[in-house]
Amino acid sequence: MKSSESCCPEKTANPLLTRRTWLSRVLKALIGWGLFRVSLQVDSALAASPLITPVVRRPTIGETFSNEVMKFVAGFLFFHHAGDAEISLVPMEHKGKFQATLTGRTRGIIGFLTRYRKDTHISELIENEDHTRFICTRLIRDTKIGHHHTTKVFEMDYVNRRLTVTRLKKNRKSVHVKPIPKGVYYDDPLTAFYNFRFGSYGPIKFGKTYRIRTIPGKKLNTITLKVASRAKTIKEAKHLPIRGKATYLVYSLIRIS
Repeated sequence: MKSSESCCPEKTANPLLTRRTWLSRVLKALIGWGLFRVSLQVDSALAASPLITPVVRRPTIGETFSNEVMKFVAGFLFFHHAGDAEISLVPMEHKGKFQATLTGRTRGIIGFLTRYRKDTHISELIENEDHTRFICTRLIRDTKIGHHHTTKVFEMDYVNRRLTVTRLKKNRKSVHVKPIPKGVYYDDPLTAFYNFRFGSYGPIKFGKTYRIRTIPGKKLNTITLKVASRAKTIKEAKHLPIRGKATYLVYSLIRIS
């Protein structure tokens, strides 16, 4: 997920190039009557039992994406490999908890101009009660630009409705506490990445726009996802290296402050 780009691999990594931007895919049971009997005597209780179609359980969001690894290459204009990134999701020791990690760095000439910037985002996630979406409880955002190193930790306490932001730079540390409005959940870009794909924000439809509440920053409180029309998706997919595999083309706007 990233700034004004597609969720497809080559598009997703454009946010690596700026400081504020980051960034960003049935089982049916069939039961029939028995065709023959072993003997003429049939258990009356068994004969009277109705056929019950087994319920097919949909995998949870954690089961769907657990241990998934995705790699992206960033390119624009004449720079075909300006940077790369990797997203992964692994289960933690406690059942129902997961860790999503996004790492990315600039390469080549762009890497030289951006002092080989490297970003690491680690989101600690839990599933909601019906296991249909992830909720981020802790986000660690680490940025290295040349010799400068900054770490921000966001901790969401939804019981006490409190957001704690800790910033570490060199030997300086600052802590700020903000209230979380009742009923609100903050989805960072990584959380939104999985929730959107799972359909947690509703069915994915051509031409639809999704606005997702995210951790409040200086200029943006929402992540905007725009699904291209069917016609545009078909047209643009022809120019993608993964053509034939892309069902939707999604543009995202995410600013990281």
